[in-house]
Amino acid sequence: MLAQARSALERYFGYSDFRPGQKAAIQSALGKRDALVVMPTGGGKSVCFQIPALVLPGLTLVISPLIALMKDQVEALERRGIAAALINSTLTSDEIQERLARATSGELKLLYVAPERFASPRFRSALGDMQVSMVAIDEAHCVCEWGHDFRPSYTRLRDHWQEIGRPRLLALTATATPEVRRDIVKELALEKPRVIVRGFDRPNLRWRVQRHDKLGEKSRSLIDLLDDGSDEVAVVYASTRKMVEAVSELLRGVGIGAGAYHGGMDRRARARVQEAWTVGDVPIVVATNAFGMGIDKDNVRRVIHFQMPGSLEAYYQEAGRAGRDGEPAECVLLHSYGDRFIHEFFIHQSYPPRSIILEAYRALSNASAEDGGPVTPARFARQVKGLNSDGELYSALRILKDDRCIEDSAAQRNCSVRWIAGTEQILELLSGLNGGENLASALPVLEGLARVSALGERRRFRVSRREIARWAGGSFANGRAALATLQNAGLLGWRDEGDQAGYRPTQPGCSGEELPVNWDRVARLRELELRKLKRMEGYAFNRTCRRRYLLNYFGEDSPRRECGKCDQCDSS
Repeated sequence: MLAQARSALERYFGYSDFRPGQKAAIQSALGKRDALVVMPTGGGKSVCFQIPALVLPGLTLVISPLIALMKDQVEALERRGIAAALINSTLTSDEIQERLARATSGELKLLYVAPERFASPRFRSALGDMQVSMVAIDEAHCVCEWGHDFRPSYTRLRDHWQEIGRPRLLALTATATPEVRRDIVKELALEKPRVIVRGFDRPNLRWRVQRHDKLGEKSRSLIDLLDDGSDEVAVVYASTRKMVEAVSELLRGVGIGAGAYHGGMDRRARARVQEAWTVGDVPIVVATNAFGMGIDKDNVRRVIHFQMPGSLEAYYQEAGRAGRDGEPAECVLLHSYGDRFIHEFFIHQSYPPRSIILEAYRALSNASAEDGGPVTPARFARQVKGLNSDGELYSALRILKDDRCIEDSAAQRNCSVRWIAGTEQILELLSGLNGGENLASALPVLEGLARVSALGERRRFRVSRREIARWAGGSFANGRAALATLQNAGLLGWRDEGDQAGYRPTQPGCSGEELPVNWDRVARLRELELRKLKRMEGYAFNRTCRRRYLLNYFGEDSPRRECGKCDQCDSS
């Protein structure tokens, strides 16, 4: 079967042989042996499950935590002529059903889903009718509480895997210390797995730290690094959306072509920036960590961190996007002592003190009792004594929800819609025969409503806020404006049911002190994040080889001699 795998590699990907580590991972998959694959960014992890998926009969189920990552991989596979699809929250009910049918019929070779998809009874029912030959769990470090991106939904994957008969399993991650690797094996219940760790050492990367106490000094250093007239491809990372905007404006102000990318931007705006950078129209992107996952661009010559990340895992993953073509590239950290305070704020906001969590529960319980049902955070936020930020409140609610002290019905936010227009009028509008400029801005929402209601055959129906926002370019505010336009034109009537959604206590009458919150876990995770931050800061202040510092952190032996590829032991 390895010969078939090599043939598929050449046919679909154009390579004659496997990269280091890929062959061992593929042999494990073909040999029905569980495996944990640890490969740095750019090492070719996806090939480790995509090639076996082409050779094995049936379907490979790929579990991935990021919509953007799934989308990029599926589009790349489709361009290669490989039958692949994804299911995520951006799809309509009909679109999901169509893709489940394709997977069940054997038409697909790979189906990508988020771990939260297993909460859907419809999906789990359909999964029982599929011939699943392999499960690939990407970003497997998310299963570990002290991993750098823990997601509770990953901890339930072991049970879901067992429900479908424990087909062969590949767990994959780019950054995992020895402790995290052991925890992945334990949490996923892998049986005598083959652990494949491809070297973290990237000899073509040069590591450098420049320390500046003042923002102006740091800004000048950034300009000096990028303003060399070369138009080399680069990524500049910052910790906050505000800083991303400021740095991108700074660079454009001195004539350096730079785009901004962060999670607060409209989805279409982000896509435009990513596309411009990918095709080379904009050489530099200034971004938060929302940028980079699944980005297939191998000629990045510089990754510069304008602010220190919160952990070495995050830093190595982001910096490792440089030089994926094997050519020399540079990873520069522009560090100031104040960088740590941003992350300390993030950590304490993510794991608020016990008093805030209890206050949030008390205020929620009182508001829910008064209103007789779920309530939104805006309804009771002012009653939470000692609250420092909205982020702190949402973190408290997340912790309460994780320990099942409260439940969230926010995902069910809907709008009820009633058609006034007849089917013929709807068809005229969709074909451009009527409406003109007045309805042009609302046309995407009209098209979506027409699909959901079967061109008006369903006169009354409900549609989620999320769906409306997707049709309107990612913003529910835009969707609300489109619905108002359609209503003013006499086409429909609608009502927002969002106020009926929110949180409610699962144990009404329970006093705060009796709540089954795992306080030790909250404190432990807070302390772990602070320790990671300290190790990251240690890299910035380290006076020995930076390459060795990174390799030792990830449990790998490092060269004892000077590496010649960092600012501490530069041989040039």
